[in-house]
Amino acid sequence: MDSHKLSVKFFATDDSAVELAAFVPVFHGFIQRHAVPDHLLIDVADYQHVHHGPGIALISQESNFYTDTGEGRLGLMCQRKQPIPGTGTFRDRLAPVTSAVLRACDLLEKDPALSGRLRFRTDEILLRVHDRLLAPNTPETYREVEPDLRSFLSTLYPGDSISLEPRHAPQTLFEVRVRIGSSPPVTDLLERLEALASLNLASAPSR
Repeated sequence: MDSHKLSVKFFATDDSAVELAAFVPVFHGFIQRHAVPDHLLIDVADYQHVHHGPGIALISQESNFYTDTGEGRLGLMCQRKQPIPGTGTFRDRLAPVTSAVLRACDLLEKDPALSGRLRFRTDEILLRVHDRLLAPNTPETYREVEPDLRSFLSTLYPGDSISLEPRHAPQTLFEVRVRIGSSPPVTDLLERLEALASLNLASAPSR
């Protein structure tokens, strides 16, 4: 499955208490500080009026970040828009999108304007592919991506139980809900992704 149009969402903890409007100045601060690596941050869009919608959007050239409230549950979603250089497999593409959303989660958890009122749980992930042509929501697509998805998650959550729950409905986007046996801190997952990126770089053939 060759599509780069992936989205990854991590959910806020149940005790998080942040109004969507609070993200507007925070995201403008991200733009001013060039806070998200490998992303050219451009603008902030307000979708608070959309019921269970994208919330506040941080727009970049490469991806959009949403304070998504789908299912009535606040979380942060990164939706990739542009191809990712140097990636060939589904696993290759999934890693940088996951890294981008986790970095943004880490920034939000630490932002003084939110006063520690926002935390993210990492024992549940929502993965979608926004490409009905290359990734129809069928069992065949799931069988194609499932080995790479399990391989990536096993590296990100070593030793943890991992459950994959595909939602097969041809009229909707391809979607898999991931449930993990524990909820390590966002910073732990970022460290594992950095180690994985370094390992991949070291093993890449020289030119």
